[in-house]
Amino acid sequence: MVVKLLKIFLISVFLIFSNLAFGKYISFLDPKSELIISQYLGKKFLIGKANYSFLFWDIYDAELYSTSNKYNSNELAIILKYNRSIDKETLIRETINDIKEQKSISNQQEEKWKSLLESIYIDTKTNKKFIAIKINNKSIFYYNNKKLHESFDEEFNQLFFDIWLRSNSKNPNFTKTLLGQ
Repeated sequence: MVVKLLKIFLISVFLIFSNLAFGKYISFLDPKSELIISQYLGKKFLIGKANYSFLFWDIYDAELYSTSNKYNSNELAIILKYNRSIDKETLIRETINDIKEQKSISNQQEEKWKSLLESIYIDTKTNKKFIAIKINNKSIFYYNNKKLHESFDEEFNQLFFDIWLRSNSKNPNFTKTLLGQ
C-alpha cells in the first residue's frame, strides 16, 4: 500500500514539474480547433501563450500561432479561451474602445465597425473558444468552432489584431508573453 501511494505521489510530482517546465508548449486546442487553424495556416507553430486578467477577474487565456516559429504578422491565429461569460455588447464596446486607443475614427467608421463586430461576436461562455485568423489582408472568425464571419476590411483587420499584438498595447506584459518574448 505504501509503495503504491509513493508511486502515485512521485508521478504527481513529475506531472506538476513537467507542466511547469513545458507548460508553454501544451495547447488548450481541441482537435476541431486544430483542424480549423491548420486549414488556413497549414503547418502552424505556437508562438506564445498568455493569460489576460483585469483586477481580480480572470478574463481569458490566449494562444498565438503563426506559419513559422517566429511571429509572422501576415499569417497568424489568435485563440481566446474564455474563463468567464461576457455578453456581446460588452465585447463590441471594449473592442471599439481598444481600436480608438490606437486610432481616432469617425462616427461613421465606428458605426461600420460596430456592425462588423455584430457579425463576429456572440455572448461568450466559460471555456468556449474564439478564433481569429489573419491571412494577409483577410480575417476569419470562429466561435466554438463555428465560422461566424470573414472580413476583407484591411484597416479593421490590422487594428483588431493589434489590440493584442501592438508594442504599445494596454497590457504590454501580456503582449510580450503572447509574442513569446
